[in-house]
Amino acid sequence: MRESELFTNLNIFFRLFKDNTTAGDIKEQFLFCLKGMNNRKDIFDKLDSIKAAYETALRFLEKDAADKGFAEDLLSLQRDLYIELEYILSFEHEDNRHHFLVVIPVADRPIMLRNCLESLVEQCRIFQYGGFTINAHEAPVYNKISAFIIDDSKDEDNILKIREICSWTAAAGIRTYYIGLDEQTELLSNLPFEYWEKLKDLIGGPSNQLPPHKGASISRNIAYLWLHTFLAEFKRKSLIYFLDSDEEFRIKIKRKTSTEDIQFINYFYWLDKIFGTSEVEVVTGKVVGDPPVSPSVMINTFLDDIALFFETLSSAAPDEKCIFHDDQAARASSAEYHDMVKLFGYSSSAQPRKYLCSLSGDHTVRDCLDDFSKKALGFFYGLHPTRTQLYIHRSAYTETENARTVYTGNYVFRTAGLRHFIPFASLKLRMAGPALGRILRKRLNQKFVSANLPLLHKRTIQCGYSNEFRSGISENMNSIDLSLEFNRQFWGDVMLFSIEKLAEIGYPDTRLGLSAITETSYAIQDKLWNLYKERQAEIAGKKAEIAGYISQKKLWCNREPEAQRAVKNMMLFCSVVENNFGADSSGMKKISEQIKEGSHITMISNAIHSFYESESSWNELLKSEIAAPSNCGDVYSTILKR
Repeated sequence: MRESELFTNLNIFFRLFKDNTTAGDIKEQFLFCLKGMNNRKDIFDKLDSIKAAYETALRFLEKDAADKGFAEDLLSLQRDLYIELEYILSFEHEDNRHHFLVVIPVADRPIMLRNCLESLVEQCRIFQYGGFTINAHEAPVYNKISAFIIDDSKDEDNILKIREICSWTAAAGIRTYYIGLDEQTELLSNLPFEYWEKLKDLIGGPSNQLPPHKGASISRNIAYLWLHTFLAEFKRKSLIYFLDSDEEFRIKIKRKTSTEDIQFINYFYWLDKIFGTSEVEVVTGKVVGDPPVSPSVMINTFLDDIALFFETLSSAAPDEKCIFHDDQAARASSAEYHDMVKLFGYSSSAQPRKYLCSLSGDHTVRDCLDDFSKKALGFFYGLHPTRTQLYIHRSAYTETENARTVYTGNYVFRTAGLRHFIPFASLKLRMAGPALGRILRKRLNQKFVSANLPLLHKRTIQCGYSNEFRSGISENMNSIDLSLEFNRQFWGDVMLFSIEKLAEIGYPDTRLGLSAITETSYAIQDKLWNLYKERQAEIAGKKAEIAGYISQKKLWCNREPEAQRAVKNMMLFCSVVENNFGADSSGMKKISEQIKEGSHITMISNAIHSFYESESSWNELLKSEIAAPSNCGDVYSTILKR
């Protein structure tokens, strides 16, 4: 066997970096492995050493690619090295790496789901984790990846589209399971009836037909039960990988003066490595792209940045070449998009962020303003045009740190982790992931970690910067109403920081009385309400400043007919800000009424207190045998039969 035939891409790596000392050390390590190697059995005997050489080369190459702006030739070599490594790993008699069960809850978002699943297929095609086999239709089927779509949609057309997307995904080589409302109903109907009442706060109440739009947390808990029945028959070593339908297996990078979305991280390979070489039980990644929080807690930072945008705009001519393409480096600041970042223990930067234009090709300042004005309206669907999170590379994907927040759009756990349900699901509050994270931090300690394996988060559809469906946001031709989203955010914050405070005195391992929980919850409610009111006053002043720019006749955009669409968009933006965050906003009034009335804080206190009973019942249920639904939702097998 000649090494040049088997290790072609690794040799290309050595030639490319022949003058680098670190690459020379990797080559020396690799050549030592080759001594005495004459056949495939010799490769098998030295597989661990060969794999270590490839992994070291890949870490070096990926850092070099990130340092050099993700040059295409380096990305091509990176992908070839992974495929070559997979081929070498196939020499093993049995591949003992983890099988990944990728779970995606969705509700009336067929476009976003398609983008998500297309990125999954692309991830498998590019990196080929676990290899593939050729089926009867002479198409590849990826050996170690399955997808589970938990559909909570209401619209019949969207349900049909989502089913078609599942069929496409199965045909592309990923064994895919569609779990719609009928399948979910049958699953829950198989539960012993006494658990319906005990677990109604986690999976909803008894129903002959489950309703749509139950909420993401309830959908995830139902998915947990589905996986529990599935794993009773599926005996392979598995990891469960949850993501949201608006996530993609890509990262957002900066190349010179523009941003791009690319495939770069071999998620499955490195997650398998983390779980295979440690005792961690839950790993959470983060996100790049759009921030993972509600617009109701990002408005202050965005208003600061809009003021800077118009200040910069006022010094430029409309036909001038766009000036919003400065070569800014990616920032490592955590949660810089959040208005109340100090609540999470991070420092707050008072400096506004300069807008980075996303238009490519030749375009003017006027073109940039027009695009920015559309993005400003997209903000109310979760887009933050000035604080997009860019990928920052670290030395190794296997490096982890203790975590405190579960990013529910990007977390992975062992099958034993099904016992960690999403708590307080029926309340439909935001911050479910951070609340679960505080509980896991107490329960699992160093077995709950965060890794630098972010997914791309895209809150809006590129065309028009709008959203397909987002619970808590309603719109008409003249406005966008965030009042329900605002409400879910405030009470979700109360829930989160109450749990964090209670954890200081032992919750949930120590059983606390309802009076202690209620006292803490009231204190947190009052503290947060004061912060929300302070923020409201700040928003009013900043909105007035931006409205002043828009009405200023000296500014060229107010005089130019070609800029009137952008001006109209910004006027609508200011109107939506006033309606949702102003002194007379329905969202703030509603919260004020709920505080005076007291039922919401009572509901939260009772939910925190009932966690003990919910956890006990949930674990009892997982120890029992749950009959699997007659229709397992296997789309792939259906396609093969056709």
